[in-house]
Amino acid sequence: MPASGGIKHVDANVWLAIAADGHTHHAIATSWFDGQGSSSCALCRVFQMALLRHLTNSKIMGVNVQTQIEAWRSCDELGNDPRVVFLQEPLGLEAAFRRLTQAGSPCHTLWTDAYLAASAVESQAQLVSFDRRFRRFGGLAFLALTDAQVSTGTAGGLESEGMTP
Repeated sequence: MPASGGIKHVDANVWLAIAADGHTHHAIATSWFDGQGSSSCALCRVFQMALLRHLTNSKIMGVNVQTQIEAWRSCDELGNDPRVVFLQEPLGLEAAFRRLTQAGSPCHTLWTDAYLAASAVESQAQLVSFDRRFRRFGGLAFLALTDAQVSTGTAGGLESEGMTP
């Protein structure tokens, strides 16, 4: 399925903003999410684990920090939404992941982002995130949610890119 009209690989930072009412980007994320169709937003194990970790981290959540039980409820609520599907690892993921991780110097910060980009590419999905650093990955259909565009009302808060190698 084509990335432009198909499934969206939603980054943990977007899931967190959707799940946490007090999050700085809650309005932006929910506005985007409200416009999504049935079974169009993918939650994968890596995003799920990051969301659980963030919801239970007091440095991130402050007074709204959740217990593990509450964090699972938040994840379950998202997972039960008709717009959300749980995405398994696609075939060919390892080869794509290896192609994106061939830096000739030490780079410990790239691993998870490269894995997620490779997963989106191999799933023919568009990656949706607040993190614009995903632009560095060639071949990735990428959608950056931005506050500037939401506050000015342009493009429904979205900045879209389809990068080629």
